[in-house]
Amino acid sequence: MQRSAQGLLFAQGLLLALGLFAWPAAALAERYEIVAGSGTEVVFKSRAPMENFEGKTGQVQGWLEADLAALGQKVEMEVSVDLASFDTGKGKRNRHMRENHFETEKYPRAVFRGGTVSAVSTPKLPVGGEATLTLTGQLDLHGVAREMSCEVTLKRPAEGELLVEARFEVLLPDHQIERPKFLVMKLAEDQKVIAKLVLKQGVPNK
Repeated sequence: MQRSAQGLLFAQGLLLALGLFAWPAAALAERYEIVAGSGTEVVFKSRAPMENFEGKTGQVQGWLEADLAALGQKVEMEVSVDLASFDTGKGKRNRHMRENHFETEKYPRAVFRGGTVSAVSTPKLPVGGEATLTLTGQLDLHGVAREMSCEVTLKRPAEGELLVEARFEVLLPDHQIERPKFLVMKLAEDQKVIAKLVLKQGVPNK
């Protein structure tokens, strides 16, 4: 009986110790919210034989959660973009893309959710520091969700602030989007996308 009691006390002590060691690691993850405007912008670049153009929007929502002392262990994010707000510089082209390609009444937003981290340049991101990594997640666009990897640069200009820049390509057929055609020119099927995000802690994500 005495040995059983001692064994039980030992097991309880071990579980308590493991819990104490695990608690700080879980508490290190920090959440940052995207701040619309103020430098937040998503840009897509389209190429055609006779003309290249860009579409831009600052209507972006989302968050990033990371352990800045162990970037390889935890970086998760969600970025949601209002597709109807993209501006290409021409009203007729904007309407054509909203109605005939993005079909924004049916699919109003594109959403990236990630992810799995690989190829981290540095495990820690101190104030004033910079890190690059590859983040793999899922892009939900035009009602079709596909796995996607993007190159991400993280900067930490001040305590409680992050700057994120992500670059990737989107293949229109992968998301069942008809390749846009304006007059007699047809655009390339791959669209280059650059997302520049400003994030802060303690900011409501509206």
